[in-house]
Amino acid sequence: MEPWYVLRLTLAPPIFNPINGTDKNHINEYLFDFKLYLCPVRVKDETKQLAIVENTLDVVFERGFAGIKMADLANRVGLSVSTLYVYYRNKEDLIVSIATELIERETTRSEQEITEDLPYKLKLKMLWLFWINFSINHKREMSFLEQLKKSPYYEKVPLSVKETKSKMAMNLIELGKLEGLLKNVDNNIIMGIIAALMGETVKLIMDGKMELNQKNIDLMFSMVWDAIKS
Repeated sequence: MEPWYVLRLTLAPPIFNPINGTDKNHINEYLFDFKLYLCPVRVKDETKQLAIVENTLDVVFERGFAGIKMADLANRVGLSVSTLYVYYRNKEDLIVSIATELIERETTRSEQEITEDLPYKLKLKMLWLFWINFSINHKREMSFLEQLKKSPYYEKVPLSVKETKSKMAMNLIELGKLEGLLKNVDNNIIMGIIAALMGETVKLIMDGKMELNQKNIDLMFSMVWDAIKS
């Protein structure tokens, strides 16, 4: 694919051209010489970008954010370091970009699990189950997000993205309280209970202490519901 081109405008030293006015004021007019240059822009290849993301997730899963070295990552992907910097300006840009894309994508997917015609309790259960399945089936991505929250990079993620992720859950909790189905306590307390039991459910399954089946899922969610219902 041929690269796109952009126009860059530079300002050459001005050519001074005074114009004498008819009144007492002296008006100075400056004529500028403008030059246009065509500058090639390197096109990003989606396959290479995906390889960068996948390898970054692998590194973070294996060694954490501290394990990310741009030169090592470029070598791992099979790119030159200069090419890697075409895709991401630096390590922070790499981490924040992946985090933003992950949060937006999984938030959208979780929203698709909930339809308006579902009873309230089932809506909450579907959302809870979505994140359990995500935690089990996407270990690298979940590890990335968990480490992100404990790192300084989390503050760099756009506020609008972080708010979108929590907004749906908070709105669902607020709806349950308005319908008189959930305890009238701070939303963050309810979220904490849901998240804690979700984490324990995932841990039991991952450690092989509990089988992932309908019976156990129903049992664990019933414990969540009993803890937060009014």
